[in-house]
Amino acid sequence: MDSVALYRQLHGLSEPWTVERVELDMAQQNVEVHVGHPAGQRFACPECRRELGVYDHMAARGWCHLDSCQFRTYPYARPPRVSCPEHGVRQMALPWAQAGSRFTKLFEALAIDVLLAANVQRAALILRITWDEALHLMERAVNRGRAAKANTIPELIGVDEKAIAQEHRYMILVCDLEESTVEYIGEGRKETSLAPYFEAFPAVARERIGAISLDMWPVFINACRAQVPGADRKMVFDRFHLMPHVMAAVDKVRKQEHKALMQVGDDTLTKSKYLWLTNPENMTDKARVRFDELKALELKTARVWALKFDKASLKRIG
Repeated sequence: MDSVALYRQLHGLSEPWTVERVELDMAQQNVEVHVGHPAGQRFACPECRRELGVYDHMAARGWCHLDSCQFRTYPYARPPRVSCPEHGVRQMALPWAQAGSRFTKLFEALAIDVLLAANVQRAALILRITWDEALHLMERAVNRGRAAKANTIPELIGVDEKAIAQEHRYMILVCDLEESTVEYIGEGRKETSLAPYFEAFPAVARERIGAISLDMWPVFINACRAQVPGADRKMVFDRFHLMPHVMAAVDKVRKQEHKALMQVGDDTLTKSKYLWLTNPENMTDKARVRFDELKALELKTARVWALKFDKASLKRIG
């Protein structure tokens, strides 16, 4: 089997597409696979499926494919266009790549497997692509998955943000909490980063949302309020995001109460700050004894501290 026939098999090409020639660049460690079709080939208009002759070709372009051994492999082709009397000039879809992608479908399939097993930065390193390219591959996979599903909004959704590497950049994820699937990926951490997800559904469909789990970032809260009917009774803040606020409240009450007690000569709360902020499981025996004594007193600080273990109170805070 010669190289032309070999690469036609490796790329899964079928008529009318064929490999015209294969070029090896040892210096760049690249393999260029030039793909074409026979002269006089007719193609169907993508809108009405009417068969037409080739009107012209776009400029040659390449797609990143799976490696041939250690060599980067790029199929090259000039996408044909047809001129439909009804729909005008239309470019033909190419069987090896999704429209608008710089990667073949086989490469994207591998990339998604790698992204499922590693974070974006590590996956990009393994695949030898940029961070942005890896993110866009993931976005296209999410969009394909959403297109294959019924156009319904999940009843229980989660909203979270992820830092991009170590830069001051973020992406936002919307997940279906019942199906454990990613429904949307947006860039940034602004109100406009989240709004497009909700805007893809009519207002009546958004009423189906029963609960939204999110952190306490104000712009996400504002986006939910603007886009989801009855959002205030549907937003849920988990303990992980609530605890810093609860502990800040504990310390604020401690300071106020300590000041009031000192004015009447009572130093009960002196040097007790870190007792209220430390997990009791991590205290020394000596610290635990004093903390138990403080909790037994009728202190405002002790009552506020107890809220962190009161699920009903946390629900009211959320």
